[in-house]
Amino acid sequence: MKNSFKKASKKVEFSLSALQANPVQMKQLEGFIEEIALSKGKIKTEQDTIGDIRSEAKDNLGIPGKILMKLVREHISAGSIESEMSDLEMVQTLSQAIEGTTP
Repeated sequence: MKNSFKKASKKVEFSLSALQANPVQMKQLEGFIEEIALSKGKIKTEQDTIGDIRSEAKDNLGIPGKILMKLVREHISAGSIESEMSDLEMVQTLSQAIEGTTP
């Protein structure tokens, strides 16, 4: 559903020469680049933190990172494990049917 309050904007065609000739747009582009660079830096920091936590969980509890991340996914999105199990059961059933081993 479209947001009826959002102003319908006309798509701008990219033109390198027009962009380079427009100092306002060049400044805006620099701002976009800086914002994205900052966001990517934050993401990298968060990914490093997750890696450190996974390593600590492995060292202290012996829990594999893959299992920990599945628990995190279930914590964030309750029912994801149940859904994954249902999908795997369907894949197994279809695979057995293809192989002709369905009981």
